[in-house]
Amino acid sequence: MAVKQKWAVLAFQAFPRVRKRGGNWTSEEMDRLDALVAEFTAASEHVCERCGAAGTLRETRRIELTLCDACESLVGTDGRLR
Repeated sequence: MAVKQKWAVLAFQAFPRVRKRGGNWTSEEMDRLDALVAEFTAASEHVCERCGAAGTLRETRRIELTLCDACESLVGTDGRLR
């Protein structure tokens, strides 16, 4: 499993359950997980990654971030909190 920010949105990679020798997850399980991840990825386009308030894409740094106006002023050009 991996959870990270990529191109200013949530990036989540996982499998429906632990992989087992001789039998894995079904395509229905994978489709359900993919749909859930897509829903939260779309929602993350409008949520500040620092505080959870309403945010927008900010392309003023070397890394794209989704931030609210308040956090925009608190995050340096390197993407770290000042």
